[in-house]
Amino acid sequence: MTNNLDYQIIILGGGQSAAHAATTIRQYDSESSIAIVTNESYLPYERPPLSKKFLLNEVEIDEFLFFNEEHYKNLKIDILKNEEIKNVNFEKNLIESNNNKISYNKLLIATGCKNRTLNLENVDQKDLFYLRDINESTKIKNKFNSSENILIIGGGFIGLEIASSAKQLGKNVNVVELADNLMGRIVPKEISTIVRKKHEENGVDIHLRTNITSIKKNTDNYTIQLSNNASVICNMIIVGIGALPNVEIFDNTALKIDNGIITNQYNKTSIENVFAAGDVSNFYHPLYEENIRLESWKHAQNHGVSAGKNIVGQKTEYSEVPWMWSDQYNLNLQLTGRCDEYDSLVKRGKDENDGIIYFFMKNNQVFGACGVGIGGKIAKDIRIAGILSDKKIKVAESDLSDSSIKLNKLLKNI
Repeated sequence: MTNNLDYQIIILGGGQSAAHAATTIRQYDSESSIAIVTNESYLPYERPPLSKKFLLNEVEIDEFLFFNEEHYKNLKIDILKNEEIKNVNFEKNLIESNNNKISYNKLLIATGCKNRTLNLENVDQKDLFYLRDINESTKIKNKFNSSENILIIGGGFIGLEIASSAKQLGKNVNVVELADNLMGRIVPKEISTIVRKKHEENGVDIHLRTNITSIKKNTDNYTIQLSNNASVICNMIIVGIGALPNVEIFDNTALKIDNGIITNQYNKTSIENVFAAGDVSNFYHPLYEENIRLESWKHAQNHGVSAGKNIVGQKTEYSEVPWMWSDQYNLNLQLTGRCDEYDSLVKRGKDENDGIIYFFMKNNQVFGACGVGIGGKIAKDIRIAGILSDKKIKVAESDLSDSSIKLNKLLKNI
């Protein structure tokens, strides 16, 4: 039986952007009816633990919820779970799911991303794993119990974080990556080399510039031939080859889509009273003067907050400097700003024990920075690099490279 529901504000998606947008709306608007509509059976939760602490059995899901059930009840925010969206009619302001027909006045789309998938010949789907949500992480965790030899396809953040977790659980791990470097799309070669060395020191076999040439199904495992002539036997295959924005439901609508939902710096889409936030949004960034799409924890949160404000008329320009991190073993990798365009590259620090940061310079300004260190060694300097980038402060490369000079001194003129 289909129910007819009516809310003034609907948020599609149950992730970080959704949770923070709804909470922000309530700070300014105590009256409007709000519902978060999600296809999951959980309250909104953090994603980073799924590849790390949750796999290592160090936390349970209740420990990484953004807010508990009381939070939403107190703010009168409804959470509609297990809702598979079938159709969105922007002309009628109507959403149709497997359970309900839901009308709205304003809509925030925060549907995030979905995994890129592979078709691998001779591989049973039950032996092929991806990581995007709690259910997929739980499946990986359960399979770990009966698997000693694991092949990970993709040397990006997710693949390497899972590799780190698997090794800490005593598994044999191979990582296959097509590119010349790990995390090569956004991380400088010098940093990826340090990360690669850390994995190899912990017993992970890294295969760069390599692809799979053949797969043979055995009784209880697979024999996989690689293009570098290596042969790998595994019980489990994990795929981490990136993600795509979740936009299929809007393909035949008037919503403007190009590598995500196109929005301006105020979270507004091409349709009146429809907003977008987080991984699914290809938004205009005033600092870079172009549209970009980001997949990161901090962005999802801050973009959701921005959307919440703009939905209730608190006009807020979103111009946050990108920031992201990854924990692998005792290494902490952080990146801020943009590392895809630069005139020169400046190194600060000697090794990961002290922390190493590479600054991407453009017009004598910090355009971006990426570093790695033990624990929180680089956290403060990466934060300062983000401020330097945001404020477009001209700095001397010699000051950045000299570890005896505190970077906060470069902020004195702000």
